[in-house]
Amino acid sequence: MFVEKSHRQGAATTVNRPRRLEPDPFGHGSTAAIARTRIARRFYCDVLRGHEAWDAERSVNGTVSFIVEGTRIDVTQNRSADIEPVVLCVSDPHALAERCWDAGFSVQVEQDATGLPALSVIDPFGRRVELVR
Repeated sequence: MFVEKSHRQGAATTVNRPRRLEPDPFGHGSTAAIARTRIARRFYCDVLRGHEAWDAERSVNGTVSFIVEGTRIDVTQNRSADIEPVVLCVSDPHALAERCWDAGFSVQVEQDATGLPALSVIDPFGRRVELVR
């Protein structure tokens, strides 16, 4: 909030500066789309320690992309397109699964055909992210 003193005696004027919105790759300024973008950034950038990939052609179509451990992951406005699981090759799947669990995301532990534990994380949009070594 910005307060500016008026030219009149003792009067003060309060001016609210307009808030700048970040670019919305999922739509045209909708609050839900902006929230979805922030949630995706929190998961793929903060928790999985990836980074956002900028692709002007895809962002016009409502897609945000992230690079995590060399794998490109596209998150779209259409939830049915995000159903395909993602496989991430990481150096320590257990540590990454623990970091996701500590951040409040769902982690699934199953056994593969060899009897070793198979770890997967469920992203905020319901997509399965399989963690392999």
